[in-house]
Amino acid sequence: MKTELKSLLNKSIQNDQEFEEIITFEAYLSLITKEPWVTRNSTQLLHDMMLSRGVDHAMTTGKPVKHTYHFFEDSDIIGPYIVFGQQKAKENLVEKIHNASRGMEASKRLWILLGPPGSAKSRSMDGIKRALNQYSLSPAGKTYYQLLPTVDERLKEKALFEENGIFYLPSPLYEGPLQIIPQSIRKEFTTELTKNIDKRSINSWLKKHQHYDKNFKIEITGLMSPYSDFVIKGFMKSKNLSFADLIPYLKVKRMIFDARTKTGIGSYTPRDEKSQEAGSLVGNIDYSLLPRFGSESHPLVHDYKGELCAGANGFVEIHEILKLSDKFLYELLFATQDRFFKPEGQPPIPFNGVIIGHTNFHEYNMFLGNETFEALRSRTTFIEMPLSVNFKQEEQIYSFTYSNENRNWKKAMKHQAHIAPHSLSFLSLVAVMSRLYNSKQNENLSLLQKALIYAGRADSGVDNNMAKMVLDEFEFHKPSEGTFGLDPRFIQNIIENTEHFQISEYAANIKKLHQESGDHALLTSIALQNPCITPLDLFVRLEHSLKDQFANQKTKLSHYVEKIAPQAKKWIFGQIASDVYSAILRDDTVIETTWKKYTDHVRAYAHRAKVKHDVTQMDVQPDEKFMQAIEQYLGIPDRDTFRKELSDAIASVKYTILLADEPSYQNAIKKYVFENEFKASENMKLLGWIKSGTSAANVHVKEQEHLNETIKYLIETKNYCGKCAFQALTITANASSIIT
Repeated sequence: MKTELKSLLNKSIQNDQEFEEIITFEAYLSLITKEPWVTRNSTQLLHDMMLSRGVDHAMTTGKPVKHTYHFFEDSDIIGPYIVFGQQKAKENLVEKIHNASRGMEASKRLWILLGPPGSAKSRSMDGIKRALNQYSLSPAGKTYYQLLPTVDERLKEKALFEENGIFYLPSPLYEGPLQIIPQSIRKEFTTELTKNIDKRSINSWLKKHQHYDKNFKIEITGLMSPYSDFVIKGFMKSKNLSFADLIPYLKVKRMIFDARTKTGIGSYTPRDEKSQEAGSLVGNIDYSLLPRFGSESHPLVHDYKGELCAGANGFVEIHEILKLSDKFLYELLFATQDRFFKPEGQPPIPFNGVIIGHTNFHEYNMFLGNETFEALRSRTTFIEMPLSVNFKQEEQIYSFTYSNENRNWKKAMKHQAHIAPHSLSFLSLVAVMSRLYNSKQNENLSLLQKALIYAGRADSGVDNNMAKMVLDEFEFHKPSEGTFGLDPRFIQNIIENTEHFQISEYAANIKKLHQESGDHALLTSIALQNPCITPLDLFVRLEHSLKDQFANQKTKLSHYVEKIAPQAKKWIFGQIASDVYSAILRDDTVIETTWKKYTDHVRAYAHRAKVKHDVTQMDVQPDEKFMQAIEQYLGIPDRDTFRKELSDAIASVKYTILLADEPSYQNAIKKYVFENEFKASENMKLLGWIKSGTSAANVHVKEQEHLNETIKYLIETKNYCGKCAFQALTITANASSIIT
């Protein structure tokens, strides 16, 4: 034990030493010849970081290539700040950073994320800040900043270390080492440096880091800060050095970005306009230093503690950016466009970082209507981040925090409730439906159907042509869908309030529930194994929360409570019933066999061919009655079109793949098998017993065993617990379409 702990501590010390690496300027130049990317500027570093976790390219005929950047969903680098969905916003942001990294016009624009509350704007920025830290700790993200030598005793207290009577100060803007090179020789310097690059090392490096720009060129941009310039010139004067003589004295330090210490990362949140202080953004005069240096305009008197100073060669986030006064907004614009900002009474300070702000639609609309910002608007790029309209993507947001796998509820039952299957789907569906308009393409199309179409499901009850029209309508005519409705924070509060209620109720009433179990003592004892949040629980808490939140908005309240929530509940109950079908049947082969029979008949129909009879094996016409029965459960309005498309799909992939990849197909086949082949069988006695409330004493032992096996299947295969399994059986038993 002691040996293992000592080993870990030693490893930690070694890591710290590596990340605290300080090398000579000459060693840094040598490193460049092997790894030229250590000279990257802020936009280049951000770009490489975002591509470092891999990119998928999806090509669709007639549409732009879809790029999926795994960076945004990689917890190893981004931590808990995973952003689900937001495909367009992610692509747009990476595109802007890519263009800026190449010195294009995007580098002179102020970038602002625009979206309603809860659309992951702040979360995205937190993820980038965290990733910058993690990336800079990795070999691929290695970069350095300049240390400043001085013999000025007045600066001794600011030194990182002392060597041979020379104090080494960190550059206040974390300036890149090459920025110290005089402008007059930069071009010749980079040319000569490039000649010495080891191509073999570079090729090896590129194989390991394929996202790097193969045409990367070493460029020196940006000036030294007045502070750094003064210190360097003062040192050269004290030692009577030329620039060439200065080189041996120079040292550089490994750059580790850290938002907590404002190392390369700034973050500014504006107060109300009257109390906004420029110093928080650009830094202040340190009056304690006036006695030492004598003048407010002296470069060493400025404290460089503003957020723009922190991210001058890194990254700056501006919260609620459009709440800034016009003076502050134009300061940001100068920083991005002219590459400097100017504190009052001080010379201009160079800025080579990336600024990203975020705002909501209320502030945005005020910004558009203010003539003061006319010049600013043309120099600002907005990246829209609406709320998700895909309920499966929405569900990912909640699953990341509340799923049983992430919460490890079995080990912490006293503090957490089990989340029943389909619970998070229910709330996600409600949230998405609240963000949608009624379709103009089809007035009879429900919001539920639209939500299913947007999620790419085949069980929306509309044909593919109508589904395409709905998707096109969203793409070109309904851009504001997702800019209103229930936000994720509202949904998360419902989950947490429901959990608190269920745990409290479970603890307070466990004995009472046992006493009142009545005829279903066996079932109730199964149901009381642990606190559990079910879709029905969430439906009840949702109604309470909606009535509290929208008490003064009767129209919206009615829309949510009377239309959206009941539709979502009914659909979710159908999904629950499908799980119960699987549990009672417990034989997937019958489902696969039925699906194969259907697809065989569909292919024969499409090609005007015949099929083999199940019993006689003689060639017969496709069974129209059988196909229509299946299609009734699929909700297919245009049978001919669907059959042709399905036949073409089967020609490309195996029929089993289509069944496995499409839940709506599975559910339809389960319902067909259940209602047409098992409805009159012994299997139905289970649900009949539950519905009727027959006393357990009057139920055959075999049926009780069947109940236990069914619940066991739901628990082991479908992630139910005792309570939600029993509730699922009750829901299915009381479905009039199943039990007559």
